[in-house]
Amino acid sequence: MAGGAVAQERVMIVLDGSGSMWGQIDGVPKLTIARQVLHDVLPTVPETTELGLVAYGHREKGNCADIELVVPPAQGTAAAIADAADNMKFLGKTPLSEAVKFAAEQLRYTEDKATVVLITDGIETCEADPCALGKALEEQGIDFTAHVVGFGLSEEEGAQVACLAENTGGLYLQADDPDELTAALEETVVAAPTPSFSFEAVDQDDVAVKGIPLNWTLRDAGGAVVASQDGAESFSATLEEGSYSISVEGPGISGGTAFDISSDSDGPIMVPVEVIKLTATLQAPDQVEQGSQFEVTWDGPNGRADFVTIVEADEGPNGYINYAYTDAGNPAIVTAPAELGTYELRYVHNDTNSVLARQPIEVVEAVAALKAPKELNEGQEFEVNWQGPDNARDYVTIVAVGADEGTYGSYFYTGNGNPGTLVAPETAGDYEIRYVLDEGSKTLVSIPVKVLPVSATLTAPASVQAGGEFEVAWTGPNNPRDYVTIVEVGADQGSYGSYGYTSNENPVVLTAPDGLGTFEIRYVMGQSNRTLATTTIELTGISAKVSTDDVPVPGSSIYVDWSGPDNNRDYITLIESGAPDGDYGTYAYTRNGNPAEIRVPKALGSFEIRYVLGEGGRVLARIPVTIAPAAAELSAPASVGAGEVIEVAFKGPGNRNDVIDIVPAGSNDGRNGFVSARTSQGSPVQMFAPDRPGEYEVRYKAEDGDVVLARVPLTVN
Repeated sequence: MAGGAVAQERVMIVLDGSGSMWGQIDGVPKLTIARQVLHDVLPTVPETTELGLVAYGHREKGNCADIELVVPPAQGTAAAIADAADNMKFLGKTPLSEAVKFAAEQLRYTEDKATVVLITDGIETCEADPCALGKALEEQGIDFTAHVVGFGLSEEEGAQVACLAENTGGLYLQADDPDELTAALEETVVAAPTPSFSFEAVDQDDVAVKGIPLNWTLRDAGGAVVASQDGAESFSATLEEGSYSISVEGPGISGGTAFDISSDSDGPIMVPVEVIKLTATLQAPDQVEQGSQFEVTWDGPNGRADFVTIVEADEGPNGYINYAYTDAGNPAIVTAPAELGTYELRYVHNDTNSVLARQPIEVVEAVAALKAPKELNEGQEFEVNWQGPDNARDYVTIVAVGADEGTYGSYFYTGNGNPGTLVAPETAGDYEIRYVLDEGSKTLVSIPVKVLPVSATLTAPASVQAGGEFEVAWTGPNNPRDYVTIVEVGADQGSYGSYGYTSNENPVVLTAPDGLGTFEIRYVMGQSNRTLATTTIELTGISAKVSTDDVPVPGSSIYVDWSGPDNNRDYITLIESGAPDGDYGTYAYTRNGNPAEIRVPKALGSFEIRYVLGEGGRVLARIPVTIAPAAAELSAPASVGAGEVIEVAFKGPGNRNDVIDIVPAGSNDGRNGFVSARTSQGSPVQMFAPDRPGEYEVRYKAEDGDVVLARVPLTVN
């Protein structure tokens, strides 16, 4: 604890020896002023003070490592320090942070009280952070204080070094002339040290309270807090003469006392406290099965983070294996260790780290048994009947004989039912099935099992068109997730193309890749991706054609005649010319019929009709088409009698679903006609006029009914 202007018994002066000390105050160099003030002030330092001198920047120019212990700290060094300052050169840089750190280390600041008094006329010039240094020294020091005397510094410069003092509880003193420098040194170096007193708590039996974190608060006669510290067994503070009071609080502990400090006071000061005697009880079974969860009924203070634990009988007070916090409920649920033997249950009071209650308990062997087939096929799914404690997360697994404890292969949790299902490894050999405790991964029981090799066969066509579907008949173990696939010859194990699970069908249906040459069909085990059987198949070339007689009208449809392999996902698409193969616009699957009906986009320009292979997206055939604004012409009588036959001549695209409509005048373009005739009948067409007199319109409409290419008025009398 550093206080105000109190100088400590061991003090190190750190003197700025940089070239800036040649600067003048009222025509006198600052180094001359500093030397004279040291001669005047140091003789007044108390004889009991151990005083030393560190200097920096006094031997070399531009060297940030130019730091030296000039006079080691000792009693009666005032004259030696003043003489050393007289003989110093002032010429280097200002590594003030490293110099203060060096001085603190010379004083063994992490072990003893220490005070450093820095006299500087400049700011840090060696890329260090004085503020951060102050925090570090304060945190690491036993009782460390740094005072800083800014000799001729501006207000802005002073702010950059003041934090070094402030972060250690010291003083920053500005000195702009000899008198102020003298006053600063008298306040920081000469002042008699304030005595330090330690405080210890003693209980109602006059026994020192040890090993318990206590909160200390020290107040002066007016009730103001002078110092405080939390979580400490004991406490110390430097105090002037006067009246004080101190209070102490801790887990189950409270107390305090008033006292006076005089010139002949000494320590330590004993603080009486009342300690509440903590008690607890435990009730639990005398025996529990290894790895099992069991109930422990407890009675106790239920303090913050108190817990009930099970430990080895000879374990020290800080031991634990498994535990439950008391605030989680009563009774507490504790898990027994996996190893057999005598253990001890304990109620542990967390705040005092003390054991309030103990009870012996025996961990005995848990009974377990397994029943499963003695022989299995590779990858076979099989059932295991089990008997055991069924603790949470206990499991049954199959592993190689002699595998390390905790090793597992296929497994199931016992909590999921009895029997459980495992999958045999896909490598033949000797294995064992184990019942494993979750606690400690300890095996309770195991039984041997032999895994036998399996085989498979495949029957497929000798050849198939690229991208075509084909059937593959198979024989094999049909384990879960076994599958048949087609890949390139020599592909890595686990590679796959089109595939089908054996559990879904026999034969399986595969789709050939879009390629030519020899490929490989494989029966693959789903667990390990190991290939059980292979056969080859030849992929042959394919071709296709597309054609249309329709004129593409924006927003309508065209019909495309096609020939090709007609694989399941092959399709016909209408797309802009130059679009990359694999892109598609409006489309229809070939499986939906021939010709394919394709919607025409409303965009204009050059397009292509393409036959695209569904497997791989390769274009087998293409023809160019142009989508241009459609035009049509109509010729019809201006008027007609109701219900009479009229003749309408037309010119237009003539697509198979284009129509001539008669609708009421002003109808929207999508309105269906009272009377319609397909343009596929040829021009002219004959139509009956509406039965109701009125104004009508004869229209040429494109296939989708929304695009009107031509219209003429018609009056029905």
